[in-house]
Amino acid sequence: MDSKVFEPERSEVLRERDGDRLERFTAPRGDLPVVFVEGDPVTIGRQYGALVGDRIRRNADRLVGIFTGEGLPEVVVHLLIDKAWERLAPHVPGRFLAEMEAVSRGAREAGFDVSMIDLQRITAVTNLDLYKREERLPEIIGPEGLEMLGDGAGEILSALAGTQTMSCSMFAVWGTRTVDGKCFSMRNLDWISQSGIHAERLITVCRPSGGNAFISAGYAGVIGCLSGMNEKGISLSEVGAFSVREELDGIPWTLMARQVLEESDTLDAAVAIIRKSRHTLGYNYLVADGDPERFGAPDFQPGAAAIETNFDCSEVFQDDDPKEQAAAWIDPEGKEHSYGVPIEEGVIRADTAFGERTRALQATDDGPGEPENTGNPRGRDDEGSSYTDCHLPIRDMILAYEKGGGYVFPVRGTRVIEAGPTRKIGAAEALTIAATVAHGDEKLDENDWNVMSVVYAPTDLELWVAFESCDEAGRWRNAPGSGYWHLNLKELLSDT
Repeated sequence: MDSKVFEPERSEVLRERDGDRLERFTAPRGDLPVVFVEGDPVTIGRQYGALVGDRIRRNADRLVGIFTGEGLPEVVVHLLIDKAWERLAPHVPGRFLAEMEAVSRGAREAGFDVSMIDLQRITAVTNLDLYKREERLPEIIGPEGLEMLGDGAGEILSALAGTQTMSCSMFAVWGTRTVDGKCFSMRNLDWISQSGIHAERLITVCRPSGGNAFISAGYAGVIGCLSGMNEKGISLSEVGAFSVREELDGIPWTLMARQVLEESDTLDAAVAIIRKSRHTLGYNYLVADGDPERFGAPDFQPGAAAIETNFDCSEVFQDDDPKEQAAAWIDPEGKEHSYGVPIEEGVIRADTAFGERTRALQATDDGPGEPENTGNPRGRDDEGSSYTDCHLPIRDMILAYEKGGGYVFPVRGTRVIEAGPTRKIGAAEALTIAATVAHGDEKLDENDWNVMSVVYAPTDLELWVAFESCDEAGRWRNAPGSGYWHLNLKELLSDT
């Protein structure tokens, strides 16, 4: 994968308000907006709205446009998203609701047309990858919505099914596998491509009163966190994983992710927040702890955990977890096939679950929760799956560095690691793994390539972030092909 790393230059302050500001960072392949905010929820909200309100307005329209572009009438799209929010809202912590109200107020004060409804819709859209949502649309929109659909219901439902796409990947490694024993982690967001949301990409550096400062990589108006890391060295990654047990009666996952960053000082604390949350859809999470404060000390203890969730349950996995080793699927002849591939000092996840309960309810990767599926995580007729195209390649690249072997990525037939001496994994190696498994042109016909890729070094409080891009000639590049921006959280926080 052709990916470069850029050391951004801080070219100018675009806006300032009461000590907070929006800056433009520059690099050869484009600009990166970075907003700095701090304070209580109301203060953060008003500042954020005033600084990036125009970007929020455009992003709200683009996210709705993803659905209308598939043939859904705008009035139906609004109804669908608003009905979803009605079910999510009772589970949203009050401080986030207060912040959203303040974002709208701050944006309007600055002359930008952003309503509370816009922010609700942005939040709800991040939680709308509901399995077979075209079949559940009548339940969600109710009689009023069905009347709106009228005679075109069948065509509209098919369009809604066409907007579904989920396939991401993530990993963390530490200890004897890595340079100086530090922790490195990754989060790839493979989602709907070429929608235009890359134009509203945004890095947020936030110092919430009474909570941990953090950095998040995402898009304007996403009040929660799509990916991020806090000042204690806790990083958060997520993968969508369709389950047959999905409901909208829980906390939007992006807001739960922000809770993790604001409230967690340790890996155990982060895992506890996720376990105790009321979940909605099928999601896998990976939390890494770089333990930066104890680096170099005898009790230095980085680590990571994966948490597999759906509406009914959550299961936690550590490195080399016996539960993952025991994962198996049963073929039509009743023969058991093991598919668990845990490793020491490392955790890997794509869409596939390994928990007995979570996998039993999965539909993704031919999961057995859907009666029509085989249960084979490799997919049908070796057509590929996130297990074969992402999970196993990540594992094999980690082992190639450990053993000094070469590696050819089977999806593209490209050699990405040359055989030679054994190597510890550092930032460069983590970037190679991330860029390799990020969906590229081979997924364009499924409208599912990599729109954002983030590599974390939580021990050093550094990260590298890439977004999908389009140049002046109209040529698109997925996120790694667009290049990674190198950011240092300590340096960014020292300026706030």
